[in-house]
Amino acid sequence: MITNELRNLLAKATTHAQRFQDGEDHTVAAALLTKSGKHVLGLNAHHFLGGPCGEVSALANHAASYPEDPIQAVVAVYGPTGQVIPPCGKCRQVLFDVDPSIRCIVRGSNGLEALTVEELLPFAFNWRDMEQEQRIYMWEGYEESIRSGEKQQTIRVDDPFHEGSAHIVFEKESGEVVTIPAQVTSVVSTQRSELSEKQARNDGFGSLTELQEALDTHFPGLAADDEVDLVEFKLHQ
Repeated sequence: MITNELRNLLAKATTHAQRFQDGEDHTVAAALLTKSGKHVLGLNAHHFLGGPCGEVSALANHAASYPEDPIQAVVAVYGPTGQVIPPCGKCRQVLFDVDPSIRCIVRGSNGLEALTVEELLPFAFNWRDMEQEQRIYMWEGYEESIRSGEKQQTIRVDDPFHEGSAHIVFEKESGEVVTIPAQVTSVVSTQRSELSEKQARNDGFGSLTELQEALDTHFPGLAADDEVDLVEFKLHQ
């Protein structure tokens, strides 16, 4: 189920698609809804070398008409049948790059619904992440020992980090998210079997046996000769 605002957007796209589709090079129309309530239309332009989809054409028209009015939603309609079609993979990435929160009207099992681009494209390439500091996710049970300085290291498997600024993140069962600014001071790779008592204490454990038990909990199936990364850090004061 969608809102009346989105139904109006769909009606605009459908009218545009049925009016201008030619059954060959121009078959898909798209309509964008801006924050102020404006509608921006677009039409695909098929070519054997590739051509812009309806959504991309609408984005170009938006840039030429209301660039300061953020896009809230988008819908694409196939002219020959009038059916709503989801954005293709390329368009999903393009829309994601504009704003991951843009809602896309798609047809689900119970009819039309509006999902965000982020929901339509999980694990998307996000250029914004390239400018963010690395995030080290920790179990909330480690927060106290990290804050006290007892735990100054984390052991990771297939979770690469590098020296430099970071945020230690605790996603708690309560829903609260806590972040602590930190600095990764060292990253050293070794085999699990080569871990030492000193490294266990640096990780906040009383013995190597306790550390090994924790590794079995966090990484079931981790073998003795598997490689692990020792990530040392210090908190920013």
